Amino acid sequence: MSRPDATDGQSPPPRMSTAARAEAMPVEDVIQLASEGRLRMPGFQRAFRWEPEDRRALLDSIYRGYPVGTLLLWKNPPSATETGRPLGVTGVAKVQGDRYLVVDGQQRLTTLWEGLGRAPAPGEMALVFDIEREEVVSRPLTSDEIAGRPSPRGEGDDGERLPQVPLHLVLDAAVLSAWVAAWMSIEDKRRYFELGKRIREHKLGLYVVEHADIQTLRHVFDRVNSTGKSMRREEVFDALIGSQIAQDGNTGLALVNAQLADLGFGAIEPTTILKAFEAIRGDKVGKLDPRKLNVVDAEADLIRTARALRATVNFLRAIAHVPHVAVRPYELPIVVLARFFALHDHPSERSLILLRRWLWRGSLGERLGGASSSMQQHVDDVTEDEAESVQALLRRTGSPEGLALDDAEWGRTIAASMASARGKAMICALLAQIPRSLVTGERLNVSVLFRNGVTDAVRPILHGSTSGVHRGRGVINKLLHPSGSAARTLILECTDEAALFSHGIDAEARQGLRRGDPETFYAHRGELLRRSTEAFFAHHTELDRDDAPPIVALTRRSA
Repeated sequence: MSRPDATDGQSPPPRMSTAARAEAMPVEDVIQLASEGRLRMPGFQRAFRWEPEDRRALLDSIYRGYPVGTLLLWKNPPSATETGRPLGVTGVAKVQGDRYLVVDGQQRLTTLWEGLGRAPAPGEMALVFDIEREEVVSRPLTSDEIAGRPSPRGEGDDGERLPQVPLHLVLDAAVLSAWVAAWMSIEDKRRYFELGKRIREHKLGLYVVEHADIQTLRHVFDRVNSTGKSMRREEVFDALIGSQIAQDGNTGLALVNAQLADLGFGAIEPTTILKAFEAIRGDKVGKLDPRKLNVVDAEADLIRTARALRATVNFLRAIAHVPHVAVRPYELPIVVLARFFALHDHPSERSLILLRRWLWRGSLGERLGGASSSMQQHVDDVTEDEAESVQALLRRTGSPEGLALDDAEWGRTIAASMASARGKAMICALLAQIPRSLVTGERLNVSVLFRNGVTDAVRPILHGSTSGVHRGRGVINKLLHPSGSAARTLILECTDEAALFSHGIDAEARQGLRRGDPETFYAHRGELLRRSTEAFFAHHTELDRDDAPPIVALTRRSA
């Protein structure tokens, strides 16, 4: 890691005209700022990442009087600077008093607001304090707890334990006093009041910055986040560069997904978009230093990335028949294809066919995963020579050698986890049969189907038994269908034979299911799925076809 004072020949970091001022602020005052809309998050802040145990640990440390780190706030930033989004309530008509932009401390402040500053929604995981065990726990609250009504005597597991207090009640002494039940002893009541006092009055260390500019604050943000819980690469990019690139309310890497939203492919992971950005620029994938980027150049390259990824998604959906990001077998092809389409925006039909073979041969051969060096090698294979780029990819991972669609391969495929590359390839084959709703008969919408990921969309038909009769059946025992009634019920109640057949279920399979004969169901459905799946893979891999480049490319080489 380079030293903080290393400049690599660039200008030194800017200095503040007025040094940051050290202060301390009670927790209750911080929450009050948030409730008034005066505590705000700038665009360069990363998304909330803390896990439940992190949130519990913060409140536990405050209760015990431990230090919890120092916050960094920018007081009254210039009106020309982004105002940021409010941490607490929204819709405040007119913010009165000083405003504070959070430069460092988002995770802690968000936890404090959500745990102490507002009542949780029904079903939401809330922070509560177990007064007898002296520990913070997470659980949903009852309607009485959300409303702050006192617990009746004997609510604990053994009928004697004191009730757990929701932490959103402890900041207001009057609210806490109303929650504490009359049946409690004076000593027990004091324990709750002491808890509220310790949390309310705990002082948070903070530095307050005034009279700075946004560029200086970005440097401060980068410096204070060089230690502690590491930011992801895409978060660093968006913080330092992406937050300065905005369009239609979207910033940074989110701009790309906004421009792809109409395709129905689903949101591409920000880390994948950043890798595509690097590949298109010709940088080493995974090695980009956002601090060295020029914002104007980065914006142009981000637009190029969006265009290239749009071409990539169109290729995946229309030619390779990978209809949604949730079922793409590997990440690597998205990055490599983005570079290819950035360099070759109107490739020949022959190149597209060969790229489809490369993608599916590599996916079924499980050759497109592995270390980051493999992705870089594939990226380097793509040059300004269209035909040679395709041939280089085929030589690297698109060779037909070692691939077969035989009994062994079918056995591996149906047994694969639906979250694995092979399992996702199998889902693509199922989707190629244009499955229809067993309720409405309409074609399934993949955007709706995979809204919550693959797990919710692939549902078991028959559940396990002590005899193990359903073990090892894999995809044969799965129904690709939106949530609703149980999968078995959907099949038995459906009278649309065409809709059933689109899921690989014929009359014999359905009858076997109806009379409680799983072996007949598995045998008939397994045969139908195998025929359609092998036909899909055969069409897309074309193992016996010649992989020669287009004739025009051969002619150009011989000229």
